[in-house]
Amino acid sequence: MLNKIGLFTFLEAVGLTIAVGQCVPRVGRFLDSIGAHVKVFSIDLPLLAVLPAVVLALVSRIFRLHDKLSDLFRIRKNFDVFRILLPLALAVGCAPAPNMVEALQVHRKRIIARTFYRYASFEDPKISKAAVLSAIDVWTWYWILAEFLFLLGLTTSVFISFGYFGPAAYSLVAFSLLSLTFSTYFSVCGKKVDYQIDEIVSDSKRVEQIRGEFASLLKTDVK
Repeated sequence: MLNKIGLFTFLEAVGLTIAVGQCVPRVGRFLDSIGAHVKVFSIDLPLLAVLPAVVLALVSRIFRLHDKLSDLFRIRKNFDVFRILLPLALAVGCAPAPNMVEALQVHRKRIIARTFYRYASFEDPKISKAAVLSAIDVWTWYWILAEFLFLLGLTTSVFISFGYFGPAAYSLVAFSLLSLTFSTYFSVCGKKVDYQIDEIVSDSKRVEQIRGEFASLLKTDVK
């Protein structure tokens, strides 16, 4: 998953760097200034167009840029609480409690590890591995899109800083359209989770264990 995200971030960064070079003559002259070229998938490209993409891809891979974006916009936190934990709690018969959402937000990582990922982990799934892999695949593409949106935002800023507002407008339109696509993650990824929850609660022993975890959590005072 991480390698796939890093590869696409590299390719996106190369493409956007070349696009900036084509639209901004000063940048284009700089990219061609040393005359050195490298091949990327048999395509001959200026070395200075590839180096920034390599750096961006490495930074993205090492620091997990998609995780930082997720934390910044509370993407995974909200998804875990409202599309995994709450539906799972209701599926095992836990009655809604006044402090349920707050408790799940505070103890999200612990409770999701003890309930959902206890059965739907990538390493050792107790449910259909195909369902788990399918969900991971969808999330991978969403994180690829998230990092592409980040790069598009940077590209738009570069165009504006050089005073090229036409290309900036096109970049901003692309950003807006792709943002609409990304906004469907709750629905698309949620459906994958629904299948997994159905499999998890099909076993009565799992239901008892999960119900016990939620019951114990909800008795905890949330500070």
